[in-house]
Amino acid sequence: MSVGKVIVGLVAMVYLVILLNIIFYMVQMEAGLAFPVWIQVVLGMCFLAISVSNLKAKHYIFGSLFASAVILIGASVVVTYVLG
Repeated sequence: MSVGKVIVGLVAMVYLVILLNIIFYMVQMEAGLAFPVWIQVVLGMCFLAISVSNLKAKHYIFGSLFASAVILIGASVVVTYVLG
């Protein structure tokens, strides 16, 4: 296993822990992002389109970053509707 793969794996794990922590914090505080829901939905659709485009172009890092943004915005919308 090369050093580069270990570093990429470590960075991915740290990023995943931070993303899950942000989602857990939103659920715990019962507050989503500080935008109206309709803006969050539009932003989520834009991020989804960019993510799919990047993944089709085999730009996996950017595609996964935008996919995680879609997950974060989706969690925010759910928290806003269910808990807010």
